[in-house]
Amino acid sequence: MVKKVRGVTSDSRLVKEGFMFVAIKGLTEDGHDFIPDAIKNGAIVIVGEKDLKVPSGIKYVKVADSRDAIGKYASEFYGDPSNKLKVIGVTGTKGKTTTVHIIYHILSSLGKKVGMVSSIAAKVGNKEFDTGFHVTSPDCLTLQKLLADMVKAGCEYAVIEVSSHGIKQKRIAGVNFDTAVLTNIAPEHLDYHKTFEEYKKVKMSFINSAKNKVICPPKTDINILPGLFNNLNAEAAIRALSFYGIDKNEAVSTLDSFRLPAGRLEETENEGVKIFIDFAHTPNSLEAALTYLRTKTKRKLISVFGCAGERDKRKRFQMGKISVSLADFSVFTAEDPRREDLGVILGRVSKGAKSVGAKEGQNFVRIYERGEAIAYALSIAKKGDVIGIFGKGHEKSLAYGSESFGKVFEHPWSDQEAVENYITSDKSITAIVLAAGKGTRMHSSLPKVLHEICGRPMISYTLQNLRRSGVSEIITVVSFKKNLVIRKISGAVKIAVQKNPKGGTADAAKAGFAFVPDGTRTLIVINGDDSAFYTPGTIKNILKIHSQRERKLTFVSLMKDNPTGLGRVIRGESGLITKIVEEKDATAEERKIKEVNDGLYVFDKAWFSQNIGKVKISPQGEYYLVDLIKIAIDQGDRMATYTLPNDDEWQGINTSEELEKARSKMVKRIEALNE
Repeated sequence: MVKKVRGVTSDSRLVKEGFMFVAIKGLTEDGHDFIPDAIKNGAIVIVGEKDLKVPSGIKYVKVADSRDAIGKYASEFYGDPSNKLKVIGVTGTKGKTTTVHIIYHILSSLGKKVGMVSSIAAKVGNKEFDTGFHVTSPDCLTLQKLLADMVKAGCEYAVIEVSSHGIKQKRIAGVNFDTAVLTNIAPEHLDYHKTFEEYKKVKMSFINSAKNKVICPPKTDINILPGLFNNLNAEAAIRALSFYGIDKNEAVSTLDSFRLPAGRLEETENEGVKIFIDFAHTPNSLEAALTYLRTKTKRKLISVFGCAGERDKRKRFQMGKISVSLADFSVFTAEDPRREDLGVILGRVSKGAKSVGAKEGQNFVRIYERGEAIAYALSIAKKGDVIGIFGKGHEKSLAYGSESFGKVFEHPWSDQEAVENYITSDKSITAIVLAAGKGTRMHSSLPKVLHEICGRPMISYTLQNLRRSGVSEIITVVSFKKNLVIRKISGAVKIAVQKNPKGGTADAAKAGFAFVPDGTRTLIVINGDDSAFYTPGTIKNILKIHSQRERKLTFVSLMKDNPTGLGRVIRGESGLITKIVEEKDATAEERKIKEVNDGLYVFDKAWFSQNIGKVKISPQGEYYLVDLIKIAIDQGDRMATYTLPNDDEWQGINTSEELEKARSKMVKRIEALNE
């Protein structure tokens, strides 16, 4: 290592004056192509695998393997931290995270100073760090820095979760592992490793690199943690710690206070229904989890899970078969479909279920929206039932691919929040989502609400926003190619059909109203094609104002510099609303008004019931929901307006150009939420 090097990186954009840049060839890009950029940004040392000439004053080091080299140089840069720690690495097909957390817990409980890096978080002293989306082993630079921080914090031990990808991609290069643990091994990640033999070879290369080894404990006499598999994880942890003179009985005594990590059989209860969230995403782990949950079930066991896109396709059939064999009812749903067709994924899982005689609708269902799948499972569960929600566990995103942008987007997500939102939802609030439109100006045969924004149908955002706002019941009104829409949104959502697709928004809302539960007091009517950008906080505020002011009707407006195509809000001299006028019916002066109606309404249910029938047909042959505002004004009924502070939370989508604008807008929002 050149002494004056001030940093090491393989990303030319992160290079600063005095840095070493290591050129790594990836699947889609070659770091060697970015060497000029790295030099321009201030790199003084370049490391690569090719024969290259660099400008004078720049040092070039040719290596056989850049991935190995960056681990070595990163370790040197941070002072070889792994050689100052007792480093324990844990790998395996399942149980890695739990075993790492058990080792960390035992050592901490016994007064040892220890740091940890797992797929859930990294812990150094009293600090905790996020380790990112879908990542078990962080990159070697991050890992070396974490180890260095552990040394600074006075740690004696470091416990690291190690994935097969991390081994193969040499993310652990430069780390000296004192002890290696293999929890178990079964076919997994074969999309990447191609064969089970290669997968085993990669795992064993890591195990054999360490001085001490623990390989797949075949049995255990420990019975403290939930499930045989977790007690086997504890056995592996205790055997690893035996190399450091830690007595088994002493280690076992600490497990009474151990709590499984987030998303590992994480339990909550609602009205006598036990709900477990677990990371199980392989055939073996799903089978083990369902077998354990069966012992906790007094009545019926409901399984909710999916299979990731662009990952091992061979497990899908098997997991469908396992679920219907062990659970009384299964819900197949999304789990990071990425750029793969979710219908194809669920089709394969369903074939596995049918192979053992399961019948769709009777033993299992397919629900595309994960939030709706969870809501559906909760809605059908009765006292004594157990629900297992699998595949995401602790993860905080759902990965959907977008053809428009040619990339995968990490949409913020949490199974825990989805459960909490449904359990705590207000049973007196119902939403009617208008999704019957054809979208003629889109020049597409696809129903408007199914056009995708960052990999998801635009109506998906509407449903998710309503669930996150605490809405209990959702009714969606469909018409044009209704079966396509129903297929994508079915689940806990109730479906109403608008018989006359040209009947207008009031006719559609009336069709949905027929399904509104008796206990409803407040009714939201919202468009499924322009509501993707509302935040749950805004919807909650609208509902709060409506309730606190005891209004019969509350509608949302916003100010737009270019209000073309939208209905104008007409106010009198006192500032009170006198009417809403559609653009085609507006005068030249009225068209200059920038305040517009954005199509979200909140009604007192009883008032809506009494007045929806008073809406008269327009000259265009439609019944307009906006006419209820005029009816309220004429009757002197109490009405409120909620004006959005800006148009960031609203996006009308009536043309392909507006759809592209919405897509770009959503990209920025997702990126901002993930920062």
